[in-house]
Amino acid sequence: MYRILVVDDEPALLKLNRIYLEQSGSMQVDTSSSPLKALDMLSKAPYDAIVADYEMPEMDGITLLKEVRSKGFSIPFIVFSGRGREEVIIEALNNGADFYLQKGGNPSAQFAELQNMILQAVRRRQAEEEVQRAGDLYRSVFEHTGSATIIIEGDMTISLINSEAARLSGYSREEVEGKMSWATFVSPEDLERMASYHWQRRTDPDSVPRTYGFRLVDQAGRERDMHLTIGDIPGTDRFVASMIDITDLKRYEEELNAAHEQITAAFEEVKASQESLAAQYRQMEDYQATLQGIIDFLPDPTFVLGRTGKVIIWNRAIEIMTGVPKGQIIGSGPEDVCRAMPGLQPPLLAETILSREGGETLTREVRITSPCTRKEVCLWGKASPLYDAQGIFSGVIASLRDITRRKRMEAEIRNRIDLERVVSSISARFIALDPADLDATLEETLRVLGSLLDVDRSYIFRFSTDLSRAENSHEWCAEGVEPQIDVLQNLPTAMVSWGMAQIRARRTICIPDIAALPAEAAAERDFLLGYGVVSIVLVPIATVDEILGVIGFETTRKTRAWSDEDITLLEIVGNLFADLFSRIRAQEKVHESEERFRSLVERSHDCYIRATTTPQAIEYISPSCESLVGYTREEILGDPDFIRRLIHPKDRKTFFALLQERDATARQPYVFRVRRKDGRYIWVEACTIPVYRNDGRAVAIDYAIHDIDAWKQTEAALIQANKKLTLMNSIVRHDILNQVTVVLGHIALLREQTLDPAVADTLDKQQAAIEIIQSQIGFTRDYQDLGIRAPRWFPIEPLVMGASKALRPTGIQISTDLDGIAVYADPLLSSVFFNLLENAVRHGRTVTEIRVTAVPDGGGIRIVWEDNGVGVPAEQKERIFERGFGSHTGLGLFLVKEILSITGIAIRETGEPGKGARFEMAVPEENIRYG
Repeated sequence: MYRILVVDDEPALLKLNRIYLEQSGSMQVDTSSSPLKALDMLSKAPYDAIVADYEMPEMDGITLLKEVRSKGFSIPFIVFSGRGREEVIIEALNNGADFYLQKGGNPSAQFAELQNMILQAVRRRQAEEEVQRAGDLYRSVFEHTGSATIIIEGDMTISLINSEAARLSGYSREEVEGKMSWATFVSPEDLERMASYHWQRRTDPDSVPRTYGFRLVDQAGRERDMHLTIGDIPGTDRFVASMIDITDLKRYEEELNAAHEQITAAFEEVKASQESLAAQYRQMEDYQATLQGIIDFLPDPTFVLGRTGKVIIWNRAIEIMTGVPKGQIIGSGPEDVCRAMPGLQPPLLAETILSREGGETLTREVRITSPCTRKEVCLWGKASPLYDAQGIFSGVIASLRDITRRKRMEAEIRNRIDLERVVSSISARFIALDPADLDATLEETLRVLGSLLDVDRSYIFRFSTDLSRAENSHEWCAEGVEPQIDVLQNLPTAMVSWGMAQIRARRTICIPDIAALPAEAAAERDFLLGYGVVSIVLVPIATVDEILGVIGFETTRKTRAWSDEDITLLEIVGNLFADLFSRIRAQEKVHESEERFRSLVERSHDCYIRATTTPQAIEYISPSCESLVGYTREEILGDPDFIRRLIHPKDRKTFFALLQERDATARQPYVFRVRRKDGRYIWVEACTIPVYRNDGRAVAIDYAIHDIDAWKQTEAALIQANKKLTLMNSIVRHDILNQVTVVLGHIALLREQTLDPAVADTLDKQQAAIEIIQSQIGFTRDYQDLGIRAPRWFPIEPLVMGASKALRPTGIQISTDLDGIAVYADPLLSSVFFNLLENAVRHGRTVTEIRVTAVPDGGGIRIVWEDNGVGVPAEQKERIFERGFGSHTGLGLFLVKEILSITGIAIRETGEPGKGARFEMAVPEENIRYG
C-alpha cells in the first residue's frame, strides 16, 4: 500500500483525487489545501509520492517542489495543474519533478494516467535506492583491495579509480573518473603495444596476455615501472585492471647491467686507442703534400713567407694576378713581392707578423694598379701566423682578395639607403603636416631630394583641373643655377603634347640625354634645351581619379643616368605628394562640412554631446542641453563627473553600457532617466555615432539625446492598466478551470452509473461544451500575454527539445539541424513549436518523424518544420491560420502566426498533401544570430 499526499487549493478537486486514486486499492491518499501544511505533514509522516497543483495562494507548485527538495526529500513529485504553458512544464521538470500532468479532458482517463505516473515514479525511486545500495557495496570492495585498481570502459575511458591508483597517478578521482583515458598514464614507448592489447582483448581475449609490464606516467611527468593484471567484467565491455609498482626492482637491475657494460666498454676503448695511434702516424705523412695542394688551388691570390722572410709558396691565383710565375719568385724577399704588385707599399702585413714572431691575424685594405688591366683595384689583404705540430712559429701565410666590385656596390647601397631614408622621412613628415606649413615643407623636401640626387634643379608643377594649364608652384636650385619659377607660370600644356600623353598615362618620363629625344618629342626637346636642360626625370603626382601635377629633377651642367631603383623611389615620392595634396583638399572639405554640421546641431531641439575616446572627456555640448536639463554648458563642462551624478540610480547600469559603445553605432537606443536642475527626473533616449580617423580608428563618440518623458509617462500608465487587467484575468481563469475540472470529474462519476439514454446524451453534450470552454480559456491565457513582454534572442534548438519534453509524443522521432541559430522574437516563441508539435500529433495521423532545419534565404533564413504524416489538403493551406478553422479549437495555428508576426516573421504551409505537412518560417536577416 503506497501512501500519497495530494496538495490543491480547491477542496472539490482534493475529494475527486482521493476517490479516483483509492479505487485501485493500492494507494492511501492524504490531502491538504495548504502547501505550508503539506510541508509540515511531510516532516511528520513518510509518504511515497506527492501530487501538487501549480497555482495556489501560499506558494505555487514549483516553489513547493523546491522546498521539498531543499529539505533533502527525494520523494517522487508530480505537478497536476490546469496551467499548461510550456515554460512552466519545462521549469517543473528541470527542478526535479518526476512528471507533469495537465488538468482537463476525460477525468477517468486523466486520473488513470495520474495513477500510472505515481506507480512509475515510486517504483523507479525504489529501484534507484536498490542500485545505490549495491553500488556502495561494490565500491567498498573495489577501494580496499590493496593494489592500485581501475575500471576501463570499452572506449578506454577510466570510469572508476581507487585511492591507491589515484595516489600513483597524481590526480584526484574527480579529475580522472569519466574524463580521462588510461592512455594518458602510459609512456609513449608503451602506448602502441598497450592499445593493441586493448582492442585484441575485446575480440579475442585468449590472444592477449593477462599480466605484463609497462611504464606509468604521473601528473608531474615522472615514470614508474608497473606490473599489470587485467581481465574483463562478464556481461559488459568493461575491464578491471590492478597494478603493482616495481620501479625500485627495475632500478636495481638497471644499475647492475650498467656496471657490467662500463667494464666491457673500458676494455674496448683500450683496444681502439692502439689502432688510432697507428692511423694518426700514417695521416701525418700525407699532411704536407695535401697542404701544399690546397694552398696552390685557393681562389684568392696567396703566398707564404718562411721564418727567414723568403717566399716559400706562391699559388696559381697570384701567378695569374701578377703575371709572375712561381719559379721566378720562390726564395725572394718581401721587396720582390711589392715590385710584382705596383702600388703595394712595404712593410707587408706578413713582414709585421714575422717581426713579432707570431701573434694575431692582421687585415688591411690596399689599392694597387693591376699589372694586367692597368686599372686601379681594391684588395683586402689578410696575413696569419703558421705553427708546426709542436706549436713553434714557422712562417706567415698571406692572401689578397679583389673587392673592387664589392666596394662599388657598397657605395651604391649607401646612396640607396640614404635615398630610402629621405623618402621615409618625407612620408613621416607628410602624415603629421599642418596645412599652414605646406609651402615650407615642400620647398625643404625639394632641397633635400635635389641635393641627394646631385641634380641642378628640382621643382613641382601643378595642373589645372582640365589639365590644359600648368604652373611652377615650388622650386629649388643648386648653387650657381638660375631659378626659372617666375617665368614658368600659366603655361599651356598643348605645347608639350608628347610629354602630357605620358603624364596622362601616369608614366614616369626619364630622359638621360635631352638631345636623344625621339622626333615626335621635338617640341619638348626644343623647350627643354631652351632652358639649358641636359637630362630630366618627371614623376606624375596622381591619384586613382585625378592627375594633380608633376615633380621634376633636372641637370643643366652634365648628363645623368637614372637607375630603375632611383625611378621606383621617386615614383613613391610622387605618390606621397599625391596623398598629401588629396588629404589637404579633403581636410578643407571636412572643415567646411563641420561648420555646416555645427550650425545644424546648434539649432536642433535634441541635445548633442561629443566625447573623445582617448582620453575620455567631453569635447562639445550643444546649446539645447540647457533647455533639456536646465544646466548651462559651463556648469556641465566644469565637472568631469557632473553628468554621471544626474543619472537615476536604477539606470546607471544602462548609462555605463552606453559609455562602453566605441566601434559601431548601437543597434538599439539607450533609455534612462536624468535629473533636471529643478530636481525632477525625465526620461531620455540616447543614440551613439562613432567618429573615425583616416586610419579607421574611432577617436570620439557623438551622443544624440532626445526627450521622451511624455511618451514614457503614457507608456507607464498603459503598463499599469495592463498589469491590473492581466492579474484579474489570471485569477478568474484559474478559478474557472478548477470548477471546469470539478464538473468534468462529477460527469465521469455519473457515467459509472446506469443512466437513461437521454440523460447520457445530455451529459455528452455538456462535456463537449465544457471541453471547448476549457480550450478557449487556455487560448485567452496565451493571447493575453502576446506582445506584453519585449522581444528577446532565443536559441531555436532548446525550444524544439523543450516542446518534445513537455508533450512526450509517443512513436515520433524529432531531429534537428539548426547550426546554433538564435532568433529575435516574442517570449511566447516557445508556444510556436509547442503548437506545431501538438498539431502534428493531433492531425498528422501517421506521423513517425519530424525534422526541423534552417535553410539560407537571401540575407535571412527559413526555419522549416516538416513531418511525414498525411499533410494538409490543398484547399485548406491558406485557411489553417484563420481563427476558428479546424477540427479542434481552431486557435493553435492562429496563435502561431500572431506570435511570429510581432517581429516580422512570416509562416506558410508548403507541404505536399498525402506526403506530410511542411511549415516554413521566414526570418529577416536582422533577427538572426549564429553560434
